[in-house]
Amino acid sequence: MLTPLKPELSEAADLAHEARRFRTILKSFERNLELLFRDTRLAPHVDHAALAVAFSNWRQRFDATKHLADIDRRDFTIYSAGLMLKELIAAAPLRTVPRTDSLPAVVQSHAEHALASWPEGYAYTSYCLSVAAAILNEMGEAEPDTERASDEPAFWASFKENVSENPAAAIAFFDLVCGKEPNWEAPDVPWLRRAFSGANLIGSMPQAKQ
Repeated sequence: MLTPLKPELSEAADLAHEARRFRTILKSFERNLELLFRDTRLAPHVDHAALAVAFSNWRQRFDATKHLADIDRRDFTIYSAGLMLKELIAAAPLRTVPRTDSLPAVVQSHAEHALASWPEGYAYTSYCLSVAAAILNEMGEAEPDTERASDEPAFWASFKENVSENPAAAIAFFDLVCGKEPNWEAPDVPWLRRAFSGANLIGSMPQAKQ
């Protein structure tokens, strides 16, 4: 259930570049919500302005670090998706409310399911994982080996608690979802990732103030 949009995204042409366009993000983000919430008691509502803020902040960081793709394209794709997750959580473009219309024939009944306990965080993670998996598939790379920990309510409770204090922790939790070892100390610092260790990363380091 975590990647319902992946099959549709996998059919898109040149997704790695299309995902850098806000119109693609908006359309695919809302489609992912349709798939996730269509059989639930919740109705999703998207703040397009907040989504644009999340995309703009992500694009700035992406452009500043995209040369890292030449070192390890697979890890950079996962890092970029985790960075998008961080910005989505920080901007909070999604709000869910109980449905007022007639309920679908099939509804989520397990009260401890992540979609019930933290629907926004689950939806953001679902979207970013779907995009990352589809892009990796397009590149001929192995898709993330999704950890079973993401099926546990305790995982989402910890995820929610940590990102409420520091949105950058979302990158570490996304790495965990993808079966990678997270950098809990500085998850949003790309040159501290194992895949980029020892590489020439001067371009991605913050510049000293004059």
